[in-house]
Amino acid sequence: MNSLTPLTKGNTCLNCGDIYRMTQSERELYKTMDVQEPVDCPSCRRQRRLMFRNFFHLYHRTCDLSGKKMISMYDIDAPFPVYEMHEWWSDKWDALSFGMDRNASVPFLQQVEILHRTVPRMSIINAQCENTDYCNMSSRSRNCYLVFGCVDNEDCAYGHIVWSSKDCYDCLYCYRCQFCYECTDCVECNTVFFSRDCDNCSNSLFLVHCSACSDCFGCVGLKNKRYHIFNQPYSREEYQQKIAELDQGNRQTIAMAHQRLSTLTGKEIVKSYHGFGCENVTGDYLYYSKNICEGYDLKQCEDCYHCATLGSFQHSADCNFSTAPSELCYNCLTSYGYGLVSCQTCMSTSNNLAYCDNCYSCQDCVGCVGLHNKQYCILNKQCGKEQYAQMFSLIKESMQQEGIWGQFFPHTFSPFCYNETIASMYFPLSENEVLARGWRWKNETTTSGEQYLGPVIDVPERINAVADDVCQKILRCEATGKLYKIIPQELVFYRRMNLPIPSRCFDQRHLDRLQKRNPRKLFDRSCAKCKKDIRTTYAPERPETVYCEECYLSTVY
Repeated sequence: MNSLTPLTKGNTCLNCGDIYRMTQSERELYKTMDVQEPVDCPSCRRQRRLMFRNFFHLYHRTCDLSGKKMISMYDIDAPFPVYEMHEWWSDKWDALSFGMDRNASVPFLQQVEILHRTVPRMSIINAQCENTDYCNMSSRSRNCYLVFGCVDNEDCAYGHIVWSSKDCYDCLYCYRCQFCYECTDCVECNTVFFSRDCDNCSNSLFLVHCSACSDCFGCVGLKNKRYHIFNQPYSREEYQQKIAELDQGNRQTIAMAHQRLSTLTGKEIVKSYHGFGCENVTGDYLYYSKNICEGYDLKQCEDCYHCATLGSFQHSADCNFSTAPSELCYNCLTSYGYGLVSCQTCMSTSNNLAYCDNCYSCQDCVGCVGLHNKQYCILNKQCGKEQYAQMFSLIKESMQQEGIWGQFFPHTFSPFCYNETIASMYFPLSENEVLARGWRWKNETTTSGEQYLGPVIDVPERINAVADDVCQKILRCEATGKLYKIIPQELVFYRRMNLPIPSRCFDQRHLDRLQKRNPRKLFDRSCAKCKKDIRTTYAPERPETVYCEECYLSTVY
């Protein structure tokens, strides 16, 4: 078994100055992958990668190849051409035409940066989707709106990491759900609203850590229960009467239920991490995984370090956002395959790549951008097998001498401003803080895109007070002041489910859901029952009673 105990000797992060410690097995993995040990702490490394991922901000612009209007994750001020997705895949252009010879007198990444700023990019990245123009990083979905990183969905809106679901709105990390609203980390739920960390529940509202429950309201930690309100049992008739008396379509009712639910959650006994079927792991939301060090949202992974939102990865470190079988990957973002080093958006099973960006089904390439089905390429230039091996060795050696082999792309390579990226959600910074670090910030007054048309109105408190023409009106977010609209299918959903229309814009609603999850940070605590040392995402000042997995299972089940 790999030990997850950090070494006694710590390292000082060159970015933030914090002390971080590696495990012996982690150091051995770096040797296996032949990459240099990191000089920044895991949090700074993660922040750097996430500065390259814009899920949520979409812009109106024209395709630089055809001139037709399109939706894009890149604003009009992007330094490179942006092509409509299908035209990017066409034979109307060739990424090899941007190739350059290696100039050994300049740093390798300096040449790579030139490609980053000249090779065309896809406007959005969706695969096998229908009627999903306002989505990004989604696959096999239809009739969806503003869903991001989602797969196999139908008739969903305002979602992130929602898979195999139908008719779900405002959900985060949900799987195989239907008719759900404002749910986070829910699995196989039907007609469940304002809930989190639930599975196999139905016809319920305001549930937390419930399993196999139906017809429940405001409950915490229940298993196989029915007709409960705030954890108190009722007969079927009593339950139905009390629910009928609630003004569910009133926003004030929703706010009061949230407040009372928070009182119950503070009294709950919780397991040190969310997940099951794991062995020798630290982190949160871990499933069927083994030997995981500080992992988050992982499924069927093994021997991974500081990874998040992955599936079927082995012997990898510092990777985010991928669910295809992969091995020996380091410092990668939305990339999968074998032997990938410091790559971003390299998919369709690419192997033995380093410092590549937006490459698909490629092998044995380094410093390339926008290639597909290529092998033995350096800086977008085709090489022979022997020439590639010789040049790759020289490039790797020079970067090792600089002490940067394995480090992710510098922040200057990112095509996005900090507040456009998902980094700003997990590592929030003010505009002044971002600019002080030498990073870029986008002011809304400088963004492109069509303006909302129509009069601004107050958000009605009750769904039955919403007029039919609300979709032609503009609403103002109560938290940020941003403008937003209600789409027709959204209004149909709220009326059908008797739910008030939201008083906050989508961006703020997503942030609100993220904040309900525990932070991706581990705290040293002891089990409240057996006093064994544990590492958990529940901070010591939290009100919940935290048990180790063994004590939790023996107490709750």
